[in-house]
Amino acid sequence: MTFHVSKNKQVEVQGQVYNSLSAAARAFGLNSDKVLERIRCGWNIYEALEIVERKLPTMNYQDRIKQFAAQEKIKPGSVGKRLSLRRRRIREWLNLPSHSPTRHSNVLIVTDSEGSTFGSLKEASAEKGMHRSTLKNGCLKLVKVKKYAFESEMSISAESLLLLCAHPNLRLKDDLFSSDGHFILLDNQVRLHLFFRNTSGNEYIAFASIDGVTLFNVNCATNGYGIFSNSILFRNATSLKPHEKTALHNLMRGCAKQNWEIFMGDFVKYKMP
Repeated sequence: MTFHVSKNKQVEVQGQVYNSLSAAARAFGLNSDKVLERIRCGWNIYEALEIVERKLPTMNYQDRIKQFAAQEKIKPGSVGKRLSLRRRRIREWLNLPSHSPTRHSNVLIVTDSEGSTFGSLKEASAEKGMHRSTLKNGCLKLVKVKKYAFESEMSISAESLLLLCAHPNLRLKDDLFSSDGHFILLDNQVRLHLFFRNTSGNEYIAFASIDGVTLFNVNCATNGYGIFSNSILFRNATSLKPHEKTALHNLMRGCAKQNWEIFMGDFVKYKMP
């Protein structure tokens, strides 16, 4: 199983396994702190190690909105509202503190040892009944998270999808194992259907489907997560049925990706053996 990328856990790059992210960075002649910071900012490991070039949008904010509106045949004024609504639903689903997706700044996320999140130290101290100075030096972890700009709203990474399946706050949801499942709205108005089945203790399996086709299954454990290797996502395209290919194409649209190899590369690093 592949876990969250961190500085001290094994990582696999181009078929080579490194004992840590720092070791991989040294092998590519890069500063390990710089590589880790890139990954924290949303870069994938291939971009962080400069194996592939990180391409950023060249158009300004308004031009990107107009282009997307023309592509989807909707009014430019409704683009921001749709993105904001989708992001709000996702953050509510993960029980994360809300924020405005249109601001380009950093937000402070406070996480406790159980994985619950708070929007500020003030909110955490009120919930925990402790003084802020005690919380800061005790059980809480402070994480700076970049607020979503337009380009990050327009592209969803594999890690973001897995976060929807394996975020620790989901274990607190009373209706997590509802037989009807749950719908999450991705980019381009693509609906991802999530089903959860409890396996044992605090572990479960998430089934992610689009248009009735289950594309991948995620094993969610307290120490990490991984995608089952027999998922449709990893099958040879020639063996897929037409409706399965269509569902995979819609998943790529939902992630706002166009290059299939890069799209698949994001998922392969989470593939279970």
